[in-house]
Order: sequence, then C-alpha cells, then structure tokens
Amino acid sequence: MKVRDNIKKCVAFAALQLANQEYMMVGTVFFIVRNSQKKQYLYAVTAKHVIQAIKDKGLDKLFIRVNFKNGQLGVYPTNTNEWVFHDDSSVDIAVHNFVFMEELDHLFYPESEFVTSEFINENELDVGDEVFIAGLFRHHHGTTKNLPIIRIGNIAAMVGEKIQTKEFLMDAYLIEARSIGGLSGSPVFTNLGIIRKFKGEIRQREGNDYHNLIGLIHGHYDTIFTQIDETNVDFIENGRVNTGIAIVTPISKLVEIFGQEQIKIYEDYVDKISAQQE
Repeated sequence: MKVRDNIKKCVAFAALQLANQEYMMVGTVFFIVRNSQKKQYLYAVTAKHVIQAIKDKGLDKLFIRVNFKNGQLGVYPTNTNEWVFHDDSSVDIAVHNFVFMEELDHLFYPESEFVTSEFINENELDVGDEVFIAGLFRHHHGTTKNLPIIRIGNIAAMVGEKIQTKEFLMDAYLIEARSIGGLSGSPVFTNLGIIRKFKGEIRQREGNDYHNLIGLIHGHYDTIFTQIDETNVDFIENGRVNTGIAIVTPISKLVEIFGQEQIKIYEDYVDKISAQQE
C-alpha cells in the first residue's frame, strides 16, 4: 500500500513543556479544513484524553509541534481550556481553531472527504476493509522535524452496540492494529483502493482520493481492561498484554462538534472579521 505524503502532512505532534523548558511528546494532532460559501475554517484535532492528561498534571498549555518549509521545527501554543469537547462526555475528541501560516509545511484534510453514513453505504465499507493510522511513535519522533509513522490494519467491527472502555460506554469502530503510546488522537484512514467491488460488480472509484478519514485513535484493549494509550507501551505493561485491537472514535462525532454553539460563535466571528476586511 502506498500512502501519499500529503496524508502525513496533515499530522503534527502534541507536546507538553517540562520544567527544563524541553518538550515531551504526548500524542498526535491532525489538521482539517471546513469549507463554507463564506470562508474556510481551520482546526486542529486530537483525543480529549490527551488534553485532560495535561490538565491533570496542573499544566494549562498544549503545544502543537509543527514542521516549517525551511526544514525547522516550531511549536504552536494553545490553552487547554480553549479546546472544545463534545457535549457527550463519552466522546474522546478535542478541537481547537488554527491560524494558517504560510511557512507551515502542513496540509489540512478536507471535511468533504470524511467517512459518512452515505459513504459507508455507497462503498460497502465493512469488516475486513483496510485502514491505516498516521501518528506519533514516541521512540522516534524526529529531532529536526516531525516524523509520523504509518500503521496498517483492518476494520474488526463497525460502529454498532456501544463499546465498554475504562471510563465510558462509547460509539466506536474496532480495528485490528496495535495502538501504542503516542498514537492517541491519530487520524485513521480507509484504504479502499481505486479498483473495488461495488454492489457485486468490479468498478473503478471516481475521484483522485481514496484515503478517507474514518476516525481517530482512542486507545486499545488489553487482556485485563480497556486502557487509553497515552501512557502505554506496546505488548506488555504491568502484566497486561495489548490484544492488538484499537478503539477508533468515529469522525462523525467531530462533525457533531461542529454543530455546537462554541464552534458556531467562532465561525460567525471569523465571517464578521472577513467581511470587514473585504
């Protein structure tokens, strides 16, 4: 499977700042763009538990580590209290508005390519279809630039009956792919290929993009209980074994956040400022 570079350019790393002023990578952030008739709205997205873990340490800043076109790294500071969560506390997603900078070596994944219920029906997306994760590998995250890794797997269960996690019952996909420390918040994409069997016939998919955003990593199942992966390592930790089944929050939950009042207020403000500048 060939993963295009522009997919990895949608990914950045979440970090906290230590007492010695160095940064510790704690998760993955990805960038998306919403288009309207008036303007484009840019957002950074990660797992809510990444933000909450930073708050629990008594810190109020999450830093997004980004790549610049000149080959250097930079950090984009955000206030943890400004990240927007879903009204349903069981949804593990956090969203923050993002300001475009010309010098950034990043791209923004379009909302138009999200996996929707219509997409699932039209493409017969189901158990066994290939997916991949793009995100942080904390043991090799890069010293001169972010180096996201790719992990490949398959859908093990579609969204249906709520899944019991350590904290909540939640709507989620299950995928057969190990979720390791650092992948929390990582985007998960489908890989349906250009040639695919539709409605019993072999057809060629229309359009240029066949990597569609299906969700983001929440964590994984182990043999004892569900453990979110922000503090975990692969295979065995404290006597527990990673089963290789990752929990994925559906991207439809992000779309629901976009309908919440906090986002509407922000987008109305952006529209107002844009109108004044025209």
